[in-house]
Amino acid sequence: MSAKKRKVLLVIGRGFDVRTLETARRLHALDADISVWQLVFDNGLGDSPKRSELTATNHEGLLKLVPAEKIVAVPIEIGGPVGAAVTPRNTKASLDRAGDCRDFDDVIVDISAMPRMVALTAVSVLLFKLDKLAEANGPSVNLHVTTSESVSADLGAAKGSLRDSVTFVLGFSGHLEEQTTQNWPRVWFPVLGEGQRDRLHLIQDHVNPDEICPVIPFPTRKPRRGDEVVGEHRDTLFDDFKVEPANILLASEYNPFEAYRQIFTAMERYKKALKPMGGCKLFVSPLSSKLLSIGVLLACYDHKFGKGSSDRFDVGIPYVETAVYGDPEQNAETADFELHSLWIRGEWEEPIPATASAAVTAAT
Repeated sequence: MSAKKRKVLLVIGRGFDVRTLETARRLHALDADISVWQLVFDNGLGDSPKRSELTATNHEGLLKLVPAEKIVAVPIEIGGPVGAAVTPRNTKASLDRAGDCRDFDDVIVDISAMPRMVALTAVSVLLFKLDKLAEANGPSVNLHVTTSESVSADLGAAKGSLRDSVTFVLGFSGHLEEQTTQNWPRVWFPVLGEGQRDRLHLIQDHVNPDEICPVIPFPTRKPRRGDEVVGEHRDTLFDDFKVEPANILLASEYNPFEAYRQIFTAMERYKKALKPMGGCKLFVSPLSSKLLSIGVLLACYDHKFGKGSSDRFDVGIPYVETAVYGDPEQNAETADFELHSLWIRGEWEEPIPATASAAVTAAT
């Protein structure tokens, strides 16, 4: 930012979470030229007075950071009938209508205050769109993802009730219902976090996997968090799902690219091992932090669209959305969270110009 004035598009959610404005504040402090797409969620139900007040306070705070004429409200209807993938489809349609990303140098998606299904769909849709733009010799727009991480803030914001159906991230169905491959073995990688028992059972019933490989966050900032997550879900994993302890995988809590490598590699091994049987179906459910969820999404994206996979493969990302949010138990004065930023595509992928490459070679 200090070397060059850049045009920045910030995509954020309009929500009640105390972490909603952290990325906007940092960009404002850098005197960045910011435009905002503010995703406005509507599940057809009214908000409680407390959530309405917190959401209004966050919006007023945004208006102090960014001029009103540079904020575009992007309405998204979420939820919908049972079994319908309304949220991911509406998220894509709303982003398509919001404008053109090629007008910016950097697109920053702050997923801190977004429902997880909206966040994962928004990142995958924008990543695909910007990849295709660059492949067509268009500008190579940078895509960043930011999230303010805090286990306590996540738990405080997660009060509410679940929908009773499973939804897949748009473009990542895993061909679950494909009739010609119904006999292929199914492998499910649930990435575990706290308080996910009901989601685990709903997804397990829907996917009906032949093998389950739970992914535990480790290493973590809180040294015993991985043990506590396993302890909380012990009955579900070992009594109900009959998980083999040897199937448990570990993924770094605070390094999503390390988690990406571990999950991507595990899926690649299953693909090769089960190929003699005709193939397999793979599914990953991001039930832990949003930071780990981005690592999961990138692993699935690269299996389907990336150059590192041995063959293109549609990994399913099943998830159970929250139906109704409860009042958050968060305190803006004492909230302890850490902002993470991931630069997931853009200028760093471009080849070094010949003259610059020669200069580097000469210098070494």
